[in-house]
Amino acid sequence: MSSEMTPTQQTDNALVFEELHYRVEGATLLSEASGRFEAGRIHAILGQNGAGKSTLLRCLTKERPASSGRVVLAGHDLQSLSYRELALRRAVLPQNPSLVFAFQVEQLVGLGFDVQHWSSDSRAIAMQAILQACDLVHLAKRDYLSLSGGEQQRAHLARVLAQIWPKNPDTSQAFAGKWLFLDEWSDGLDLKHQVRLSALLRQWVKQGLSVVMILHDLNQIMQWADDCMMLKQGRVFTYGSVPEVMTPENIESVLGVSVRVLQSEDSVSTMIFPQLS
Repeated sequence: MSSEMTPTQQTDNALVFEELHYRVEGATLLSEASGRFEAGRIHAILGQNGAGKSTLLRCLTKERPASSGRVVLAGHDLQSLSYRELALRRAVLPQNPSLVFAFQVEQLVGLGFDVQHWSSDSRAIAMQAILQACDLVHLAKRDYLSLSGGEQQRAHLARVLAQIWPKNPDTSQAFAGKWLFLDEWSDGLDLKHQVRLSALLRQWVKQGLSVVMILHDLNQIMQWADDCMMLKQGRVFTYGSVPEVMTPENIESVLGVSVRVLQSEDSVSTMIFPQLS
């Protein structure tokens, strides 16, 4: 494959993928997947179990190189970037992260800082900011294994945030050039922390952060995401802005469920409800 980028790939900060295929043990999990995720937006990926969502995420993060096709991150072919270079550009929270060692929460979060090589003072300041963001200050000295499932999830989110946390988080473009990949990150979180963390994600996106998240909750997509990609049987079914994509027709085609889309009286919010037979 030529090393020259096509016009669709020539971009400053976007994540572009073209004709991605992924095969394993004779099964095709991803086929002809192409798309363009613009920087500074929240992109949701939606589809049934086994549709290829996590496989696509792993290909986009170089966790699993695609069988064929190409991924370009901020103008760089993904395969040309070392894992250290990638670690400074993007952080990944996989589905159901686990840990079997008795780390204190702050020790676990500290693992995310290792790639940045900060001074001890800068690291301490950032640690407190991340613990505060993820509501973990009171749990900093707790054994990770003693936490509830939702608390563990927040600890892992704090760890991946530490990997891409900026030295000056209060500037207008503090997170520019940083990507965060989240696979069903809100599962297990109570409503309070879903609201708290989604609001912070929106704030960081305004500061340049780019987010790609896999979600199953249709209303979370409606509230949190700017764009949505629907996958069906390993292929991209449709992609675009949330209002364009999240229609009853598309949802029924991709998820196999009839829904009603209801607009609030003030037209500010939209809710989606399954139609129960």
